[in-house]
Amino acid sequence: MVADYYEMLGIPQGADRAAVEEALARCQPKWSAGARNPKHRHTYHSYLDQIPAIRATLLGDPTARASYDAELAALRRAELDRKLDEIQRLVRLRASKGGLTVSDRDRLRREADRIGVPAEELDRLLEPIAPMPEAPAEADEPDEPTPDVIDSATRGQIRRTLEHLGRRDLYDALGLQRDAPQAEVVSRADDERRRWRQKSRVTAEMTAWLEAVSYAQSHLGTPGARARYDRTLEFEAEERFLGAVRFCLEGEARLASGAKAALVVEGESLGIGPDRADRLIRRACRGMGVASGEAPEARTEPAGPIRLLRCRSCRGVTQHRDAEKNGRACRHCGDSLRWECPICKRGRWVDEPRCACGFRLELREPMLRHFEAARRAHKARDYASALAHLHRIQEFAPDHAGTRKAVERVKQRLSEIERARSGFEQELSRRHLLKAQSALRAWASMVDPTDPEVRKAFDEVNRGLREARSLSARGSSLLGSDPAEARTLLRRALEWSADLDEARDALRRCPPDPPTDLRAEVERDAVVLRWTPPAPDGLGPVSIRVVRKARGVPASPADGTVIAETDATECRDPAASPGEVVGYAAFGRRDGVDSVAPAVVGPVLVLADVQDVRVDARSGEVGLSWRLPRGATGVRVARKQGSPPTGPDDGVRVDALPDGAGDRGLDDDRVYHYRIFACYRTPEGKERLSRGVSIAAMPHPPVSGLISLVPAPMPDGRVHFSWEEPERGQVKILRSDRPPALLEGQRIPAGQADALEGHWLATTATDHAVDARPPTSGLCYYTPFTFWAGTCAVGRPVASTRIPDPSELRAVRIGGSGRVHLRWRWSPATSQSLVLLKAGAPADGPDDPAADRLVVSELEYGRQGFAPLDLPPGEVAPYHITVLGLAEVDGRILHSPGVEPTARTVVPGPSPEVSVSYSIRRPRLPGRPWALAVQTDPPGSPVPPMVLVGHPRTVPLTADDGELIAAIPSGRGGDSFRIPPVHRISDFRLRLFVDPTLPIDQIPPIRLRHPEAERTRV
Repeated sequence: MVADYYEMLGIPQGADRAAVEEALARCQPKWSAGARNPKHRHTYHSYLDQIPAIRATLLGDPTARASYDAELAALRRAELDRKLDEIQRLVRLRASKGGLTVSDRDRLRREADRIGVPAEELDRLLEPIAPMPEAPAEADEPDEPTPDVIDSATRGQIRRTLEHLGRRDLYDALGLQRDAPQAEVVSRADDERRRWRQKSRVTAEMTAWLEAVSYAQSHLGTPGARARYDRTLEFEAEERFLGAVRFCLEGEARLASGAKAALVVEGESLGIGPDRADRLIRRACRGMGVASGEAPEARTEPAGPIRLLRCRSCRGVTQHRDAEKNGRACRHCGDSLRWECPICKRGRWVDEPRCACGFRLELREPMLRHFEAARRAHKARDYASALAHLHRIQEFAPDHAGTRKAVERVKQRLSEIERARSGFEQELSRRHLLKAQSALRAWASMVDPTDPEVRKAFDEVNRGLREARSLSARGSSLLGSDPAEARTLLRRALEWSADLDEARDALRRCPPDPPTDLRAEVERDAVVLRWTPPAPDGLGPVSIRVVRKARGVPASPADGTVIAETDATECRDPAASPGEVVGYAAFGRRDGVDSVAPAVVGPVLVLADVQDVRVDARSGEVGLSWRLPRGATGVRVARKQGSPPTGPDDGVRVDALPDGAGDRGLDDDRVYHYRIFACYRTPEGKERLSRGVSIAAMPHPPVSGLISLVPAPMPDGRVHFSWEEPERGQVKILRSDRPPALLEGQRIPAGQADALEGHWLATTATDHAVDARPPTSGLCYYTPFTFWAGTCAVGRPVASTRIPDPSELRAVRIGGSGRVHLRWRWSPATSQSLVLLKAGAPADGPDDPAADRLVVSELEYGRQGFAPLDLPPGEVAPYHITVLGLAEVDGRILHSPGVEPTARTVVPGPSPEVSVSYSIRRPRLPGRPWALAVQTDPPGSPVPPMVLVGHPRTVPLTADDGELIAAIPSGRGGDSFRIPPVHRISDFRLRLFVDPTLPIDQIPPIRLRHPEAERTRV
């Protein structure tokens, strides 16, 4: 419902802006004070809440005020129609007896003045009703007693709250029917109170709703209170009905039958049944002295009340029967006296204020006006206004399908506008002005073209595109003359518009910078060019194109021969002819575009040095050999002690042939420096020398290659190498997968030895070295080299293998003879094993002459399950047995290194073993130590350290199979040992074992005989 801002401010509708502001300043303090009065707090609080809307409507856009004035006029017209409907209802009641008396017309005029209906409008309503004479009154009778209802003060408070919210009663405020279950009423009241309590901002509407919910909880919360409120509603309905009856009977002497029928219909509209309405009519008649029976003489009265139809256009009145005869048109202006419900499309007479679907006639005109305003706003692309008008229509008719569809279409268009706007802002934030312009056009096509935000966006995009295109054009014009400035301008253009194709294409075609500091040096048989690459410009990698030109410097990439295009910082030109004068230019190149200016060097005279220089130092002489480059006419060699010669005349000149020279009469073990220069003849006949190649040599007696290299595997997996220290030189060892392609004793330059494939071991001393990380498997070769005076002598290679050792060797004596059965875990890389047997000490490798050797094949071992071994007779000392793995590699039989500790064991000699038996005795008194007695056979034999092991559930089988109870020191047969009662020994099963921490070579050959009784029984 639209509030009347002019009435609230007390100003006329045509008041100007200054009058509105003055009225606001005057009324705002009054409203603030009135909001503290409980009687009017909802009204004034709502006035305060509407101050922003008043300013936006009356002091904002003139079109908004005009729209409000039009809606207010429609509201006032609807209010006048409501008043006319009310006075027409009273006229129908007074005329139901067949006409109106003079007193009836006076009463109707007084009521019209009270309601606010103009006199001319009332005259139109009274015109078709016939006059009637006055009738005498009857005697008065007493009224019925007042029922138990809510007091009048509380009813007044509830009524004011409901009128502020526009609700009929507390049931309507909760959105329930009067016959709703009690539990649903209580639950709905609690939900409504909780919903309004969750709102953060306190408004007049929130206060009124909470007050209405509080009244509902008080008067509907219990069945008794609810029954009282229902009686109150019936009482108020009867009071309203009695008011209508009194108005109908005022000044009458007798109640006409037509009037009574009309009053019964009026009571039914208020929810009062015919019987109750008849009793109330009779009570009112008695109270007003009006006869309620029939008249004594018969009079002709209408069968029912007169039905009058008031035209909504001219306010004229037409009887219903006349309207049906005249095509349902007003007899005054000819307009239709029926209206069509916009919800259900059914026709109704104008005196029917509400359609059967619930739509009220007074809302039809505002609804049609808002719909037309929404249509015009949608056509003008003012979707916010269109949506506001449609929401107003939904307030009038929430179930109107056309409005719902229109709202969906407007929201869909608003979402499309928001997507277009979001796309524009996204592209603008990325500085893609072309895409932003396209998105902006799509956005502008859906909104008002005069929207200031759209115009501002167009100005921003167009200004940016103009600036970007201007910078792009200036940068494109400088591509061939000033690439650096062109790149700067094009980058600035792309900063304005990152998707400007002409700027991107021009930047892609921009020539790169050339390299700097181009240098040319002649090395051996080629010219080496070096340069500094250009600084990165952010446009991609730049390659360097090098161009050579004879007797000049290239001016362009096509002016000469392209010798290289590389990403490195140097290149070689092996095709330059020695003695030739050439010039070089280096161009930067990217995507097929060369730099405008190159880096140049030259002209350069190509003076190549001799190549493949070799030195052969012998006692008292040095031999030099080389390969003369093409174009050289000769060679000059200079010798000097202490430092290399700086030129051909710095030192002693040595006679030389084109491919070598010999320098004799030198002192041994002294270093001589040589510099070899290649000689060239220029076209003018002048001799030019190359830069020269320096080399040092030391005459010395010949050094022999190392022969005796002895490898020895170490327990931690490393390999130890030892040799006899040579008289002169340093020994280095090369580990490789295959022997070097060199002969034993061959002498080669030290540089050639360093270039051999393989790994040089770190030398820790002059007579030995260690390979810390040998290969884990396979065959490798270790070759010694003796370095001395820039040369080295090749020694004899030694093959080494990384075959894994066998493990878990066990030896079992068979009876009292010398037969032993050996068992072990085979290495996965071997098919044979080598058993070494030596008395008194372990064998010193597989080649130990004092050890007996036995080769066992895996096939034979697998067939028997063990390897038998007969000990030699006559030896008393224990025998040490070692097992090595054997494998054939490259036609050679190789053995494992023998560093696995479990691949060794010790067995006693042929003499009998010492048998050790023992017994464990309990103490006689609890808490005393247990006793362990040891006996040997032969008696008195030594016994090694032992351990007593216990297990709570089973008899231990090894020293690790349980808990250590006690450690028994070494002794002899017949000794007794005390076991401290640290553990509850009676809870354990016990056995005695040799101390497993003893070294294997310190354990004498003994045999333990465990007692088969009590705690040691299996």
